[in-house]
Amino acid sequence: MTPRQRFSRVNDQYRKIYGLPPTIKTGSSLQEILQHRAENGLFAGNVAGDLVAVVARIAKRQPSTDEISLGGGRVVSIRERPMDGGGVVAVHDDITEQRRSQRILERTEQFLATIIENVPQAIVAKDARNLRYVLVNRAAEAMIGMSRAEIMGKTARELFSAETAELIERRDRQLLGQEHQLDAIVDTVDNPVRGRRTVAIRRLQVGGPDRESHLFVSMIEDRTDQAILAGAAA
Repeated sequence: MTPRQRFSRVNDQYRKIYGLPPTIKTGSSLQEILQHRAENGLFAGNVAGDLVAVVARIAKRQPSTDEISLGGGRVVSIRERPMDGGGVVAVHDDITEQRRSQRILERTEQFLATIIENVPQAIVAKDARNLRYVLVNRAAEAMIGMSRAEIMGKTARELFSAETAELIERRDRQLLGQEHQLDAIVDTVDNPVRGRRTVAIRRLQVGGPDRESHLFVSMIEDRTDQAILAGAAA
């Protein structure tokens, strides 16, 4: 496209995105194309104003990237690059499906985060590479007796006694050899706030050593009261 806003080439994909008729072809003006889009509900702006903006972008001679919304929820990505000798090359991509998939993923992540935060069972996750805590839900905060701000980013050795930290690390090493450990293992640990506690823990791995994200996830149940009652009954 030249500074006179005429297209030196319009390919079939561009035609398809905007539903251009045969009358609009190489040599047509940007104003004609914008007018066609406006008449067909594919342009919500002001044609004259957009033409002024295009001229300003071309004058700057700088690359630009933008996204526009078309009718029916469609989204188009536009990348413009200046050409030697004047004008720009504009690449238009219909990214509707990508954005739809992104929205679905974001909703799913929000849904799962809400569930994890509100389940009554304590859940914590660590980065398997350095064994630092990266997720602590509300129930885990209450069970441990610390805020997630005090726990996140730290290792077991920075939070618990040496004996308890060694036990936790040993369980982590055991988990490495299997995909998950869903049969609860009952251990007695020293809680730095609440003292000696009996806990039942189920663990699983998310991702793996060859993945960008590799997590150890623990689901923890405090069974101290049950253990005390069982001991008293015996």
